Amino acid sequence: MKNYFEILEVDVHASSEVIDKAFKVLAKKYHPDTQDDSKKAWAEEQFKLLNEAYEVLSDEIKKDEYTKELEFDKNSRIDALMLKNADLEIQIEDLQMQLEALKHSSSNSSTFHSSDYQKQKQSQPQAEIYEQSYIQQPQYTVNKQEPVYYESYYHPIKSRLKNLLALCITIIIIIFIGFLIWKIPYTHKLLMEFYETNPVVQSIFKLLHW
Repeated sequence: MKNYFEILEVDVHASSEVIDKAFKVLAKKYHPDTQDDSKKAWAEEQFKLLNEAYEVLSDEIKKDEYTKELEFDKNSRIDALMLKNADLEIQIEDLQMQLEALKHSSSNSSTFHSSDYQKQKQSQPQAEIYEQSYIQQPQYTVNKQEPVYYESYYHPIKSRLKNLLALCITIIIIIFIGFLIWKIPYTHKLLMEFYETNPVVQSIFKLLHW
């Protein structure tokens, strides 16, 4: 749903005088005759939006009806975002439970019980004990480096998975917060004013758009 208040860059509670003044300023700014040939098509679209917004907001009856519809649409979007956020939290909890279960199972499988080893050692012939003790010795490389165990490769992988999960969650939260900030009329207006008054920011956005 189009936000006519944002198009005219006025507050929801703006008076008729403020709306008239804002429309005249923006109509002069975006009039196609005042634009370059490369921007005329874009200016025409902006000018049509301005006329459409002014036609509704300049009429008190249409303005009241539109304000109610806009508020209903805003509340519906907020409810939808809250539902998505709740689903996301449930998915995050499920992932954390899976990680904990994986961590628990791996730690149990890699635990070494000395008592079990002593029982096994007493029940085996001496030759087999020597053979197993030789196999269990760490294998050294040619350049005499430290022994390499399988467990030494497991913990970095688990740590990388945790870091990747934390990074994904952080990115999702930042995108969600930015989306909420952009949808709030007051902060949206401030961001648009900051963009229009800063040529450097406009140049950066143009380069990204190209």
